[in-house]
Amino acid sequence: MNKLILTTCVFSILLSGCKNPFEANDKGVEQLNAIESRWDDAHTLASSTARIALATPVGELQNVKRDLEKLEVSECLIPAKEALSSYMNSNIANFLSFMADADYTNFDANKRIVDYFEIKAKCAGEDGESRSNLADEAEALKIIAEAKATSTAERQAKIDAEVKRTGAAKEAIEAALEASEAASEAIAAADAAEFEARLASEEL
Repeated sequence: MNKLILTTCVFSILLSGCKNPFEANDKGVEQLNAIESRWDDAHTLASSTARIALATPVGELQNVKRDLEKLEVSECLIPAKEALSSYMNSNIANFLSFMADADYTNFDANKRIVDYFEIKAKCAGEDGESRSNLADEAEALKIIAEAKATSTAERQAKIDAEVKRTGAAKEAIEAALEASEAASEAIAAADAAEFEARLASEEL
C-alpha cells in the first residue's frame, strides 16, 4: 500500500511539473562553480585586451553565458542562475559598448552578482562557497552598499536633528547641507590641485 502511494505521488509530480520534493537544493552547484571559474579566466583576459582585439575574448564571455543557460539546476538555485545571467549580460554589454566607442567609460556594476552568491549560499551551504574573482567583486559591492546605507542613515539623522533643533523646514535643511557638502568638496579639490601644482613646480 505504501509503495502504491509513493508511486502515485511521484507520478503526479512528473505529470504536473510541480517542484520535486526529492530534489537536492544544491543540484547544479558544482557546475555553477565551474562556470564562475571559466568566467573569471575569460573576464581577466578581456579586461587586459586592447579594444581592437576584444572580439575573441568577448566571444568567449558569450560562450560561458550560453553554457550557463544550458545548466540544469535545482528550483532553489534557479533564481541564482538568473541573477548570474543578468550580471553576465551587463558585463558583456559593457564590453560591446566599449568596442563600439573608444571613449566609453560608463562601466556599470550589476549588483545581481550579490544576489547570486547570497542565494547560492542559502541553497548549497558550504558547497556554494567560492573564492573566485566574482565572489570578491560581490563582497566588495556588498560592503559598498552597506557603507552607503550607513552614510545615508547618518545623513538623515543629522537632518532630522537639525529640523528638531531649529524648527526649519526639512527641505531647507537638506538644501543647506547639500550646499555645505558641495563647498567642502570644492575646497578639497582646490587643495588637491594646489598640492599637485606645488609638486610639479618642485620637480622642475
